Amino acid sequence: MAVMTTSTGPRARITPSFVVATLALVAASGGAGYAAGQVTSAQIKDGTIQSRDVADRTLGGVDVRDGSLTGADLRNGSVARAKLDHRCDTGQAKLFGGCVPLRSWGPSSHQAAIDDCSRRGGRLPTTLEVRWIATHDEFTWADGNSGNYEFTADYTAEYPLTPIGIDQLGFTVQNSSGQLFWHHCVVD
Repeated sequence: MAVMTTSTGPRARITPSFVVATLALVAASGGAGYAAGQVTSAQIKDGTIQSRDVADRTLGGVDVRDGSLTGADLRNGSVARAKLDHRCDTGQAKLFGGCVPLRSWGPSSHQAAIDDCSRRGGRLPTTLEVRWIATHDEFTWADGNSGNYEFTADYTAEYPLTPIGIDQLGFTVQNSSGQLFWHHCVVD
């Protein structure tokens, strides 16, 4: 770069060669910086990338090997219920949005039946669902006696609201709160 002297003192004068040299320097350093930022999978040693090295929401299902994640690896609610594989265990049938055991439990009180289904991750079936179970031979009704009652999740429509029980023939008990009946659960 040439230096000119004026009455006010030395002043730098930008020459065309200075501009070209500066542009060449910027291009060279920028290109090297860009190239240094590009890392390929061939350059990464297996097992060296950790979760903190990956930006949030940048990986999808296609980036993860099938069967490599467990429930402990996922945040609650991070996978839509419809996308989960809901297979029923042996001795259960897939019904009513869940799995229903082929055998009923009991006898117990209505609250104990609710608590039992809750512990199993489920709920008592509705009156319509219990009627459906009652008409299918693959299900064992109560202890095998069609005259025994099973609890439903439904309550009477009038005050006082009381739980409903039903036998295999379709007869109902409108106030089964003080009874000891059998029950099925719909398990999620």
